[in-house]
Amino acid sequence: MGFAMRMKLNDEIINAKSVRSMYINGEKNGFEFDVQLAYYRGHYLSDIELLEVYADGEKMPAESVTFELRGKEMPLYKLNYAMTEFWSQVEPATIRVIKKGGLAAGKHSLELKLMLRIPYMALGGDHTYMPLDSGDAVDIEIA
Repeated sequence: MGFAMRMKLNDEIINAKSVRSMYINGEKNGFEFDVQLAYYRGHYLSDIELLEVYADGEKMPAESVTFELRGKEMPLYKLNYAMTEFWSQVEPATIRVIKKGGLAAGKHSLELKLMLRIPYMALGGDHTYMPLDSGDAVDIEIA
């Protein structure tokens, strides 16, 4: 991809204190966490070019990840169509990952790869735009 803008304006893009287990039918079957943008402006969800979650270096399957903003939860493939959903820089979104058994108790590394395009910064006449790296990685502990 080459050069990407990076402005980490928040202390934590991934809120490490927000990481929690998800229970489905009374059994631990995933985890969720809150994130914020690493840019001074908000973006429409359709500007998200890449969203990947890694737990302990293992990439979580895209079909097991959802994105929630203001009570609207959607699978990753629908983000491309969310042209009217605006994500403010100060507004947290929740990432949910369905994973059988969730994360075991103990220490884990969590990484979010989040790339957006900045639609008002064209890089040329071929419909390419400045990429914005809004990803982060944190070490967490699950009780």
